[in-house]
Amino acid sequence: MKNRIALKAEPRRTAIVLAIFTMISLFLILVLVFSVNKDCMQLHSLIRSSYDYSVTTQEPVLENDYYQFNAGIDFALSADSQSSLNADIIMQTDSSVYTDLIFWNANKLGTHGIAVSKNIAKSNNLHLGDKLYSKHIVNGEVCEYAIEQIIPETICVRADTGNKHSNGIIIMGYDAEYVDHITHNCVAFTDENITAFAAKCSSTPQDIIYRDDEIRSAVLSIVPYLVVFSLISIVITVISICVLNKGIACNFRRLVMLGFDKKSLNHAYYGYIYKSGATSIIITLALSSIVFLFADITAIRVTLVLWIPLIELITLFTATTITNRRLWRK
Repeated sequence: MKNRIALKAEPRRTAIVLAIFTMISLFLILVLVFSVNKDCMQLHSLIRSSYDYSVTTQEPVLENDYYQFNAGIDFALSADSQSSLNADIIMQTDSSVYTDLIFWNANKLGTHGIAVSKNIAKSNNLHLGDKLYSKHIVNGEVCEYAIEQIIPETICVRADTGNKHSNGIIIMGYDAEYVDHITHNCVAFTDENITAFAAKCSSTPQDIIYRDDEIRSAVLSIVPYLVVFSLISIVITVISICVLNKGIACNFRRLVMLGFDKKSLNHAYYGYIYKSGATSIIITLALSSIVFLFADITAIRVTLVLWIPLIELITLFTATTITNRRLWRK
């Protein structure tokens, strides 16, 4: 049985390098996830929906449509609050049917009932039955609205430039006073052919936004962050490998000069670098699961948490092969 080759790496040096690498990697994962969190929410909501496009109409089409008012409607946490929630607000119609065509659809609400998206509820510590307050635009009174439903996470009703920066949506129950006295239009979501849908409308539908385009927009918003953070993770992985390599390079070359066979030396070299790097990456991955203490587990968030460790693993294998070849050339 052959004796195992020891490259005599300095434990303290290795521990410091891996600790720094782990902390930086963890920081990158957390910053990446929270930087694109809103886009992830919207993307998840869009993927889970099944409508083909949304349009604005003058009157309801009686299925998966909502009133949107030209006058601003605000909701606050208290009746005397000077600040309002940053929400995209829509109102149910009195006779429309709401289906699972839209992931965040709510059941029928009362006149003073509302549904809030989970992200707004979580960030403001709101629960079913809690109250929000809004100044009624028609009569000027501050009205109390009860949270009747908490709907899935989403950022805005439609991902256009007007409301993409909201923090979620609030759906109001039908209020005839608003509809009778405030200028409004309707936003409808459908999977019908545009010709068939237009035949149901009292006037030509406007502002068609296809769900595929919204998905593409959300993905394109995330990609630049992935690219930047991937490059940073590649750089720190390469630097870490170079530092680890430097710590054993002299001993490695000494063993080469003593006549140790190449296969055994390479086995020892790769074992040391791979074991060190993989251990750090696994620890980072385990620690990064704390993300899910603050956000729901979705396929998109899981992908983001796994992204940087995956890039680091690929870089680890690639860079280690390169540094090993350079050692043999020297």
